[in-house]
Amino acid sequence: MFGNRPAHAPTGDPATRIIVAVNVAVFVLQHWLPMLVGTFALSPAGLREGALWQLVTYQFLHANELHILMNMVGLWFVGRELERVVGTGRFVALYLGGGVVAGLAQMLFSAGGEPLIGASGSVFAVLLAFTTLFPSQPITALIVFVPVNMRARTLGLLAVTASVVFWISGLDPGVGHLAHLGGSLAGWGFGRVYRRRFGEEEGFIGGPSPSRWKFSRAPRDVPYLRPLPSAEEVIAKVVREGIDSLSRDELRILAESRRPRRRG
Repeated sequence: MFGNRPAHAPTGDPATRIIVAVNVAVFVLQHWLPMLVGTFALSPAGLREGALWQLVTYQFLHANELHILMNMVGLWFVGRELERVVGTGRFVALYLGGGVVAGLAQMLFSAGGEPLIGASGSVFAVLLAFTTLFPSQPITALIVFVPVNMRARTLGLLAVTASVVFWISGLDPGVGHLAHLGGSLAGWGFGRVYRRRFGEEEGFIGGPSPSRWKFSRAPRDVPYLRPLPSAEEVIAKVVREGIDSLSRDELRILAESRRPRRRG
């Protein structure tokens, strides 16, 4: 899905894998225990009665196979990449917090008041966080299951625009488009907060000021997007700055360069 994929990442992606597994397990349980939806779906009545846990539990319920498939595929490809960049703790906070914001947006601004289920708001938060941090990253997106090459910011803008159009037009009323927009806002905010630490110099909708919005083609020097140095470059750094200046990856490269090579 991602072009020019980096050679390494500083952290793994355990949270993404666990979240996907929990969603699948809960979906299976729904067929055996249909009362789960009535108890743990997010609803205005539930919030009025103090069932605040619904702001989290609704994120792990899904309506049907296509619903969970689309959400988990999106989370699997984007979530793993983002978690490796920002770390597991921040990623979990983004996922759950984005889902909470998404649920509140749907409950507060939707006239229908129907119960809400699904991880879409959380996935939109993850997607917009990634596209805000790395708008110039080349990706291959599945648009109606057709692979399309584009920049990450294009996918983010398409996702938000589609949600706005569907919400205003009233098309597809069974979908929580306001939840999508709430999650998108949370993800964009996350990306803005951490852009200087993890992301590109400029990107998506967010330069130093509105009058100076622009998009950068070159990512910042973040570890996740920086290719691994060669053994020669590591040795040169040791000579120049000393061995204490090496990172964990550079120490590993140096150790591997000293191993005898087996001849075939």
